[in-house]
Amino acid sequence: MPELPEVKVVVNALKEKVLNKIIKDIIVLKPKLFKEDSIDDFKLALKNATIKNIENKGKHIIFKFNNDTILISHLRMEGKYRFYNKSTENHKHLMMKFIFDDKSELHYLDSRMFGTFHLRTNKNYNLLLPLSKIANEPKDIDVNNLYDKLQKTTTAIKTKLLDQTLVAGLGNIYVDEALFASGVSPISPSKNISKKKLLEILTNAQKIMDKSFELGGSTIHTYESLNNKTGEFQNYLKIHSDKIKKCLSCKTEIIKIKLNGRGTYICPHCQKEY
Repeated sequence: MPELPEVKVVVNALKEKVLNKIIKDIIVLKPKLFKEDSIDDFKLALKNATIKNIENKGKHIIFKFNNDTILISHLRMEGKYRFYNKSTENHKHLMMKFIFDDKSELHYLDSRMFGTFHLRTNKNYNLLLPLSKIANEPKDIDVNNLYDKLQKTTTAIKTKLLDQTLVAGLGNIYVDEALFASGVSPISPSKNISKKKLLEILTNAQKIMDKSFELGGSTIHTYESLNNKTGEFQNYLKIHSDKIKKCLSCKTEIIKIKLNGRGTYICPHCQKEY
């Protein structure tokens, strides 16, 4: 699943290609993309609308239109966008395409069909699901507030950092990397993490994700930002990789476990269990 750096890379790529374009038609091949709206309502809201801005909140991509309509897109596991200057043959995983007034097209592909779209208005989109419960990114987190919440649980710190209502944008890759950089075992009970250490984890998470963003994100499996463009940060990962057999710092063998169903990498020497 694309995490915060990858989503931001996609947003920038989309802005470069489709900002200020006018939607003339929408072709939907898989209605299950819409959890709340009918295809007719979807088309009515977006046809002849101009894309005025594209941004993100956590892992959600937010399209803002000139008619006050908001389209919220979540890529989930395998969602991806492709842009074409003219009509092109449909990809086998095509779910939907936007056709613009200049004949260019934006295609949404999703081999797993887990991606979602929600229609909102400019007045309420942050107050309703799916965005209303999304927390801030690591750099904007109130550390005191998060620390107080973690003091109430023995759940593993990695599991809590993956909770998008606590910290937005962190996923499996960057939680592992941030915990390694901070010398914290991912299985440590959350209540045992000091406020100082929590701040260190969040600071490292932001630094790591900023660097990943600069390098186009991490392509470990199938991630691409737009039109098959892959990231490079996977080449700079310190622990979250099956290719890394021994710790790059101490040469201890890396252990891989399952933590709440997530593949989790640990250096038993460098990462302390609190």
